[in-house]
Amino acid sequence: MPLYRATTYAEARLAADADDSAALALLDLCETLWAEVAVRGDFVEREIGELADERVAALLADADLAEYANHVRRVRAAAATQPPAELATTLARLDPTAGWERLARQLLGRITVRRRGEELSLGAALPGLYDQDRDQRGAAVAAITEALTPEVDLRASALGLLTQARLARDAVSGVTDWCTWERQNNQLGHGELAALLDAVRAHRPLVHRYYQAKADLLGHPLTDADRYAPLGSPPDAVSWAEACEVVLTAFARLGGEVAAQAHQLIAGGAVDALPRPGKRRGALTFGLPGGDAWVLVNFTGRPRDVLTLAHELGHAVHTRLAGGHGPFNAAVPTALAETVGLFTESLAGEVYAELATEPGTRTALLARQVEDQLVAAFRQVALHDFEDGLHRVVRAGEVPDHDELGELWLREQAALYGPAVTLSAGYRHWWSYLDNLFLAPGSRFAYAYGQLAASALLASHHEDPAAFRVRFENLLRAGASAPPAVLLRPLDPRRPDPDDPDGWHAGLAALHEHVAAFVRHAAPASPVLGG
Repeated sequence: MPLYRATTYAEARLAADADDSAALALLDLCETLWAEVAVRGDFVEREIGELADERVAALLADADLAEYANHVRRVRAAAATQPPAELATTLARLDPTAGWERLARQLLGRITVRRRGEELSLGAALPGLYDQDRDQRGAAVAAITEALTPEVDLRASALGLLTQARLARDAVSGVTDWCTWERQNNQLGHGELAALLDAVRAHRPLVHRYYQAKADLLGHPLTDADRYAPLGSPPDAVSWAEACEVVLTAFARLGGEVAAQAHQLIAGGAVDALPRPGKRRGALTFGLPGGDAWVLVNFTGRPRDVLTLAHELGHAVHTRLAGGHGPFNAAVPTALAETVGLFTESLAGEVYAELATEPGTRTALLARQVEDQLVAAFRQVALHDFEDGLHRVVRAGEVPDHDELGELWLREQAALYGPAVTLSAGYRHWWSYLDNLFLAPGSRFAYAYGQLAASALLASHHEDPAAFRVRFENLLRAGASAPPAVLLRPLDPRRPDPDDPDGWHAGLAALHEHVAAFVRHAAPASPVLGG
């Protein structure tokens, strides 16, 4: 546990300040110690994996071991991919992955955007993509592209060599599917993941329909600088107090400890919201077994920041309520965690739109929420497909350079956005700032899982809010004590076999209705909706 806390502390400090050399040194030390722990503690999971099925069944039936039952199931599922003990020890000491990850962090941390005479972190520059003025969005895209061009060859090499090292490790373990580890971590079967990906890809024309409608409303063809162009009347800048009011109103609808914990997190100063140079872009939640949680966001007063805050508070409340479990069941898998975060984000979006008094502002908020949901479901699968293409190239014996990665990126992104969006030549480098590609490979599908599950949960909440509140709090308290599909079933009892693509029907149907509602709501609005 002390090593767990030290590692989380180092990661949080680096997220707050990429130039924190003391935190980087601490993280390096922690990773060295974790490698030693892996060597010394390998026998525990190995012996669990080697137990006879009858012995495991008896252990799982023991009430005193109920807290560890799901962990034992995860270990048993992974046992088939464990290399022999002697080889595992050698791999743990020689695996170059940690070194390449450190280089990747350094390269990503050096990306600096220069705009209007200022040096900005990438996290501070990306909100420019949501500017109401088209020229300003174009300037933001040009500045980011310029920032991504230097060292893109080094980032390509780091990504390619990281992928090569991970595939080599997989080969030694007899793993042929590059998503195996992440799929096992999320307790998804191969068929369940395939069903999810197939279902999302089959509904990709919904994204094309949305962007064509957006082009029609804006009155001009779209480029990559227009993907996130706001529609409707721009809402006034949101103060931190106003953002907290919207988010806490949303959590109040969930009642009980869910609402109480959200209030405590904000009132207790657990949210780092101020943008600054060196701070990691986007948003993160750090949690520990026992319930400690901290949130990092970059709050700039935009409506989207309100939804991001709601999302991360969902993660933090989840961590708090699951804190009664030990370390094996407190760390929630990404698919389940994102279901919760995307649900609380969607609920906050509804509250925000309800509080808007001007029709044009409601249009803007509705468009923003629909767009974010499409990104979470469809863009994340496109990122998964980009990673899949990268792994195919590396498995064939080649480490792709930045030109090859750029071509692969443009191909997958064009398939996502469809004919309504023309991608600029500079957009070919935009894969290279996505830190999850370097540091969390295979994690993208979990966001699509989370969005579709969250959309179905929101529909269940509307049907019976009182019953839903009880079930939702039970879900959060359960932590990782069962697979996501099992824990979500009481909140979405109509969902069929998770291996069936139709199992995602409710979530996809909700997204179709959201896009249709957006088109209906925005159609009568002023022809000049945004730049």
